[in-house]
This record gives sequence, structure tokens and C-alpha cells, in this order.
Amino acid sequence: MHEGSPTFAQLARRLDRHVNTFVRSLGFDLEGRSLTMTDCWVNIMRQHVAHGLHLHPLSTISGTYYVQTPQGSPGLKLEDPRLDRFMARPPRQPGRGAAWITLPANEGSLLLFESWLRHEVPIHRGRRPRISISFNYNWF
Repeated sequence: MHEGSPTFAQLARRLDRHVNTFVRSLGFDLEGRSLTMTDCWVNIMRQHVAHGLHLHPLSTISGTYYVQTPQGSPGLKLEDPRLDRFMARPPRQPGRGAAWITLPANEGSLLLFESWLRHEVPIHRGRRPRISISFNYNWF
């Protein structure tokens, strides 16, 4: 979308600054290369729609910009990447090392994460659609 639409190209230019700041905070050594947006899409979640557990292969950084998040909009649920290593570990006390964390979906906010991190969007319970724009960046 960012290659065919001037509006989405402008969004990509604005996102570039945030993605580059995020990557610097992660300490990535990109060997002189720069991250570029590889794809971009619009998500329209109507009531009772969910987006199952997944990750973004062949991407480095992924993110979402929240356009419309009516009451009942779910956040982005991120899985602890060590989950499959917990095996016989007893449950933890609330707030102490949960296997999942949900980051809220707030209208006008931007969320960035490393693409290998598995995530999902639980069922949308709002009456109006939850609208977001998601994207991937890569360095090769």
C-alpha cells in the first residue's frame, strides 16, 4: 500500500523515524544498511472477530498504528517467548512473570515490536469496527 498510495507513502515516512529510534534502542548493528517498510495493510475488525496467534517471518520489526479503537477493542496480546521452556514450572503470583501480556489498543498510538514475537488479537467485542494499520520492516 505504501508503494501505490501517496497517503500510505507519507505514513511510511513518518513511521520510519519511530522505527529507526526503536531499532537504535535495541542496539541492532545493521552493518550500514537501513530498515525499509516491506509491506503495509489495513485491519478492520468487526464485532466478534479475532486474529489468531502468529508471527511475521522474513521481517525484522513489525508494528501497528491504531486508527479507531471503540470501547470493547482488544489490545495486542504478546506471548512470552520462553513459554515452551516453562514445562514443570509452578504458576506465578499475579503480576509476576505472566506467560502473556496485553498491550492496550489506544486510538492514535503506535506499537512496535520485533517480528519474531508471537502475538494475537483477542475477540473484538465493540459495536463499531476496530481499525488499525499494520506493517513490517526489514533490513535485507
